[in-house]
Amino acid sequence: MKANNFPSLTWNFLKINNTSLESIEGSQCEPAVSLADGVAAVESKCKCFDSIATGMGAEFDAAFDELKLKARKFSVAAGKKTDASRIEYSADKGNAIDEIQIVAEEGSESNFIFAFKSAEGFDGTIGARIRVIANDNALVRVGLVNLCGKSAKTFVSFGSKAGDNATVETTEIILGGKDNIWGNYNALEGYKSHFNGHNAYLVNDKESLDVNYVSLHTGRETESTMAVDGVVGGTGKKTWRGTIDFRNGCAESKGDEQENVLLLDPKVENKSLPVILCDEEAVEGRHGASIGRLGKEILFYMQSRGVDEKTAQNLMIRAKINTAARCLGDEKTAQEVMDFVGKED
Repeated sequence: MKANNFPSLTWNFLKINNTSLESIEGSQCEPAVSLADGVAAVESKCKCFDSIATGMGAEFDAAFDELKLKARKFSVAAGKKTDASRIEYSADKGNAIDEIQIVAEEGSESNFIFAFKSAEGFDGTIGARIRVIANDNALVRVGLVNLCGKSAKTFVSFGSKAGDNATVETTEIILGGKDNIWGNYNALEGYKSHFNGHNAYLVNDKESLDVNYVSLHTGRETESTMAVDGVVGGTGKKTWRGTIDFRNGCAESKGDEQENVLLLDPKVENKSLPVILCDEEAVEGRHGASIGRLGKEILFYMQSRGVDEKTAQNLMIRAKINTAARCLGDEKTAQEVMDFVGKED
C-alpha cells in the first residue's frame, strides 16, 4: 500500500510523493503499561476517533481498521496534571501491532511515553497507530521512542485534534530498526491551538527512514513548530516531508518547520521536502532545511584539542539526539535513549 502521502504532489521521478508499505498484520502488542495518577484506561465505544487523520495516510488507516484490533483507550480527567505514563512494547517473534486512543479532558496536562523495543534478531514488524483528542485548554505530550534491534521494521502513525487553546506536543526519537516508516498529522481546529514537534533520528548503514509531518491549520491564531535533527551515515536512506497547511479561515496563524541533517558519508541518500501550503493571506510561515557534512572548521578545532574525526562525529550525534531526549519529560527514557546511542558509536 501507499503510505506517507505528500499533501501536494511533486515530480514523480523524485520518488518522494509517498512510500510503499508491506501489508500490516500480526498479533496485538502486549505492553507493560505504567500509568500515572489521573490517567485511566477506559472502555468506550466512542466513534469520535474515526474522523482523526493520521500521518501515514487514509490508505494505511483503512488497512489498519481491517485488523480490528481492540483499542487501548486512556482518559485524563478534567483539570488533572499527571506525571509521565510509560507504555513499553517489546517484540521477539512475529509482528506486534497496537491501537492507542487518548482523550485529554478540558484543562488537563499529561505526558505519555511509548517505547518500542525488540530482540536483536527480531526481523518482524512492530508499530502502532496513536490518536489523540486534546479538548479545550488541555496539554498533551507524547514521546515516541524507537529502540529496536537492527533487523526490525517499525511504523508509527500519529494523529491529533486540538480544541480551543489546547496544545499537543510530540517528541519522536528514531534510533533502531532496519526499515522505519513514521507519520505525524495534527489538526489545529481550535482557536489558539498549538502543535510542537521535536524529532531526532539516526540512520545507519543499510537502514532506511521515511517520515511525513503535517500541521493542518483551520482555527484562527493557531501555531505549529517542527524542529528536526538527524544523522545519516553509510549507505543509509532518509526521506523527510514536512508540510504546514494554512487553510482559509485560519487568519493570524503561524507555522515554522526546520530540519538539520548531518551526513556522515558521501554514499547516503537524503531527501528533504519542507513545504508551506497557503489558502489564507493573514498568516506567517517559515520553513527550511540545513544539510551538510561536519565542517572543516569544527574538525580542525576539535583535532587541535586532541579529538579525532570519529570521536567528533560521535559527539555531534549525541548532541543532536540529546536535544530531543530532553523534551521527553522522563529521565529514565532519556537515559535509555542516550545509552542506546552510546552502543551505536
